[in-house]
This record gives sequence, structure tokens and C-alpha cells, in this order.
Amino acid sequence: MTATSKKTVLEREESRIWLLTLLAGIIGLAAGLIAFALYHLIGLITNVFYYQKPSFSFASPEFNNLGVLAIAVPAVGGLLAGLMIKFGSTKITGHGIPETMEAVLLNRSKVEPKVGVLKALSAAVTIGSGQPFGAEGPIIQTGGAFGSFVGQTISMTGSERKILLASGAAAGMAAIFGTPIAAVLLAVELLLFEFRAKSLVPVAIASAIGAWLHIYLISPQPLFQTPSYSFGGLDSLPFYVALGLICGVLGSGLTKGLYRTERLLGKARLGQPWLPALGGLAVGAIGLAAPQVLGVGYNVIAGVLNGQYVLDLVVLLIVAKSVAWLVAMGSQTSGGTLAPLFIIGSSIGYLFGSWAVSADVGLGVVPAVFAVAGMAAVFGTASRAPLTSIVFALEVTKDYQGVLPVVVTVVIAELVGEALMDESIMTERLAGRGLRVRNFYEYNPLRQVRIKTLMSSPAQSVDAEEKAAVLRRQMSSSDHPFRLRKRLVVVREGRPIGVIEGDDINQPAADPQSVTVGEVCGKSFEQVSQDEFAYEGLRTMALRGVSFLVVVDSEGKLVGYLSQGDLMRVLKRKIEDETIVEGPRYGPAASAGPQGSG
Repeated sequence: MTATSKKTVLEREESRIWLLTLLAGIIGLAAGLIAFALYHLIGLITNVFYYQKPSFSFASPEFNNLGVLAIAVPAVGGLLAGLMIKFGSTKITGHGIPETMEAVLLNRSKVEPKVGVLKALSAAVTIGSGQPFGAEGPIIQTGGAFGSFVGQTISMTGSERKILLASGAAAGMAAIFGTPIAAVLLAVELLLFEFRAKSLVPVAIASAIGAWLHIYLISPQPLFQTPSYSFGGLDSLPFYVALGLICGVLGSGLTKGLYRTERLLGKARLGQPWLPALGGLAVGAIGLAAPQVLGVGYNVIAGVLNGQYVLDLVVLLIVAKSVAWLVAMGSQTSGGTLAPLFIIGSSIGYLFGSWAVSADVGLGVVPAVFAVAGMAAVFGTASRAPLTSIVFALEVTKDYQGVLPVVVTVVIAELVGEALMDESIMTERLAGRGLRVRNFYEYNPLRQVRIKTLMSSPAQSVDAEEKAAVLRRQMSSSDHPFRLRKRLVVVREGRPIGVIEGDDINQPAADPQSVTVGEVCGKSFEQVSQDEFAYEGLRTMALRGVSFLVVVDSEGKLVGYLSQGDLMRVLKRKIEDETIVEGPRYGPAASAGPQGSG
């Protein structure tokens, strides 16, 4: 960075929002079309496998007439997906979102284009063949891969590429479900890990375009159409709290169960493509007894939310879908997790709601209202994305009058999940690789404070024309300000040209009486503008491997000196706020004095 730059780094970053927004719009359109294609490709494969007809209309495997032959269909899908994994890319294994998070956190948001293509194809095959997955995880990974590809064709930072990746992921989810706000929140909670306009605006634009395409290409109606429910008054609150406790335990159990199943099946040492085929065979056997578990099951979710199933079938759904999903996903194949969690969550909510209504006949609600809250709570617990799950449940059903019950249920479930799990279904695999991912959306004080307010000023400097011999005497004099100084900034007409170290000034010269400081000083140093924020100082120190910076004004003249200690003082107040425990200032306990520190 030059001293005469008219914009700070932060200002230049924010000015890029226009380019990122334009690119995000293009990515949103493309990701939406990809989601549309994936949606109908799943329909085609389902119709071919289960109904022997070449139709792109979205269909459920539930109503097939194959009989015992239906057991083999998911196994064939697992085998084909396993071949893609073995000979294409192992990165398409899993449910998509953790793999996308890994690209963001460990690979500067770089995803190979073939990963996006293979993920979409493999997921279409597994879902179309009846395996109990959703399309949302794969389209999130595929849309993210396209955003990353665009970001790799243009010169930009890793942070900017992350925004484009998140834009593609959000647009894909919005195009599948028609939930633009929930898609933005999912991108924030699981991919961006930040709240700022530079990130939110492009992602929101892409998500809105994806939702627009959902309306025009898939359906203008909510994905899960439900009647207008009454969610009850304050007397129903304890029941939603109880449901939150149950969903928190269930979501935690499913999360732990998934990774234990993966480890257990991994001991079979079958590998690709045989392990996914074996998992598919197990799904086929379960599907023969409970065909409702096959495929994405959007019609099943709608049925539960509308109260169309008897309780015995709801219990069967909970058990059969859980086992089928755990076995299938644990077999190292390709699919998504959101739809299975929605089925299980809505079913447990409906089951609990049936009990609640029978226990309190004056409650004034129907069991299906608890299904909406349960759907959000189980997903929110397993994914550690409570904001996404709350808004998703409201957007996908348009039951906005349920906002308070849904919030209560999800928050209680989240608290239970925090107590029972160290990691979520999205982060467990990353944790196994030594990476801890937590949702800390905290402000960074280094981004709030300008360097001119914390630098050491004025900086100790010496003119470049000063004789080296004179400076040597000054630095050794007991009464001179330069005494024992390890480092001085060398200036010419007020502008820094180098840094003089103690070792530099003591070097012998051919003519020690005539050599100047400017001739012996080190010319390698880093400088920063006083108008930059402290974070730019930290960034420069980290990237350049230096422990200090020379600070200049808009004209390039020396005004100060920035050290690591100066940056630490900025962080000191924040650390104190989080660490020091103070006694009450007012009230009866105020006279007791300070309470100590943590």
C-alpha cells in the first residue's frame, strides 16, 4: 500500500460490493437453473427406476408396484454413486454442507468444478433410486462450487471468493425450497461466519433470484402447504418447551448416531462402490415395509404437517426414516440431510402434539401445529443453525403466526443440543480433522479503531543526511534521547526511507566521518497509513512477518510508529470485558466491593 492511497483497505473492500453483487446475481441465476435441472433430473431417474417411464415430473417412489424387486433399486443407485466417488472425486461423499464448509475454512473457498457436477449427478442418482436423502445439501454444494468457479476466474481475495461461494449455495437452497431469507441465514451461519454488508448484499441478491426462479419454474405455492393454524396462547407455552427438550435430545441423538454408524460401517472394509451399494440394499429392505421412507419425502412432510397420517404410521415413520437415513448416509454415499431431519422432526412434533391435545382438551390447537415446531427444532439442533431453522419453518409453510411457538421450541432444543453435543452434524467431520468450528459472530475491535488513535507518536526519527558517526555518539550518550534506542526511522524531507538498527550504525565504513545515516540504514521496512484501521496493521504484520510498522500521513510523511503492543492494547478492553467479573455498582450488594475476576 502506498502512502498516497486515497482509500483505506476497508474502504476499498467495501467498494468491491458492486462487483460482488453483479457476480452474485449471475451466480444466483445459474444456481437457480442448476437447482431446477437437479429437481427434474431426480424426477426423471425416479420415474425410470420405479415407474419405467421417461418423465421429468417430480414423483415419489412410495407408490411403486415393483414388489420385492424394489429392494434392489436403492442398491443400484448406491453402486452408481460409489463408482462416481471412486473414479470421480471423494469430495462428493457425504451430505454436501460440511464439504462446502471445509472448502471455505481450509482451501480459501476453492472448489474444483468437477466436484459440483459429480455431486449433483451422484445425488440425483441416489435420491432418484429411493435413498432417503434431500436435494438441498447437494444443490448447496453444487451452487457453491459454481460460485467458487466464478471466483477463481477473476482476480479476488479468498474472502471475496467465499462470498461468491455462499451466494451460489444460498441461491441453490432458495431455488429448491423457495425460502430466500432462510437461505441467507444458512449462508451466514454455516459458510460466511460474519454479518456485514459486503457479504450480505450479494448473498441476498443471489438468494432472491433463486427464490424467484423457484416461483416461476417449480411452484408459486409454499413447498409444504398447510391450513391456517392457531398456535395457541400462553397456556400452550409449557408444551412447546417440553417439545423443545424432546427435539433437542432427538437431534443430538441423530447427530451422534450418524457418525457412530459411519465408523461402524467403515469397519466392514468394503470401500467404494460396494459400501454404498450395501447401504442402498438395507434402505430397499426398509422401504419394502415402509415405502414412505424412500426418496426425498416432500409429500410425506406435507402429509404430516397437514395431519393426514394415523399415529401408528407416524411412529413407523420416525423409526424407519431414522434407521434408513443413518444406514444410507453412514455408508459413505452422496445425499442430503435436511429433508430426512424435517420428516423425523415433524413426525415427532405431530406425535407429541397428539398427546398434548389429548392431555389438555382445552388447549385450542391441533397436533399438526407441533409438527411445524418440531421440524424446525430437530434440524436446528442437529445443524446448530437455529436462526435458519426458525425462518425456514415459517417460510416453507407460510405459517408466520407460529413465530413465537417455533422460536421457543427451537431455542430450547438448541440449549439441549449445546449441553449434549460438542459438535453438530455439520462440523463433526471437520472436528475429526482438528478443526473446531463455532458460530461466533463477534465484533473485532481492530476493525473499529484507526491506527492514528493508537500509534506511538511522534516516532523517533533521524534525518538521512545526518553523519553516521554523529548518530553513533548520540545513541551512546547518557543524556541524549536516542540513548539505547534499538531502532530509529530514517527520513528525508519528512518521508521515511529506511530504518536504522543499532547493528547498522556500528558497521565499519571506508570513511566513517563522511558516511551518512541514509547510506547505512536498512531499506526494507513496512509502512501503513494513519487512516487505516488497526486490522490493516495486524494484516500487514502477519503477511510480511514484521513486528512493527512505520505510520505515515496522506502525504507520505512520518507521523508515528505501530508495534504489536499497540495492537494488543486495543484487544485488552475486549478481553477485560469477557474476563473480569465486577461486583454490583448499585443495590444492597454494592457495599460488598469487587467480586474478583475470572
